[in-house]
Amino acid sequence: MKVIASGTFDRFHEGHKHFLKSAFNIGYVYIGLTSDSMIKNKPYAESIQKYSTRKEILVQYLLSEGKKINNDYEIIEINDKYGFAVDSMDADAIVVTSDTIEAAEEINEARAEYGIYPLKIIEIDLILKDNKKISSRDLRKEENY
Repeated sequence: MKVIASGTFDRFHEGHKHFLKSAFNIGYVYIGLTSDSMIKNKPYAESIQKYSTRKEILVQYLLSEGKKINNDYEIIEINDKYGFAVDSMDADAIVVTSDTIEAAEEINEARAEYGIYPLKIIEIDLILKDNKKISSRDLRKEENY
């Protein structure tokens, strides 16, 4: 099965690792990585690592997990909320968290408008630390105070 797993992957943390490991347990992964222009309106945007940095950290992590580009995954830059998921004919599913499930449902609605089959939506549990989800936004916020 080929799955889509997208995110900003800023301050790469245990939650990101869990999310990606879960995606790889399903099959080949199309990793959507948000572009610098897409993140400019996120909270603490000025503190978000540049695309090139986030991509390099992601690639290094995947190498450490024994994953090979084009064999196990592809990284695709995304410039809007839906990215390539709306018209991808190769993907079978999309992995999401409770934070992003609504976007996946919107993607499937858009796919239907194009006459493309819906993606299977697979929800991955969030990782908690001290009963709170691990969040890049919170990590950026802590760094700014």
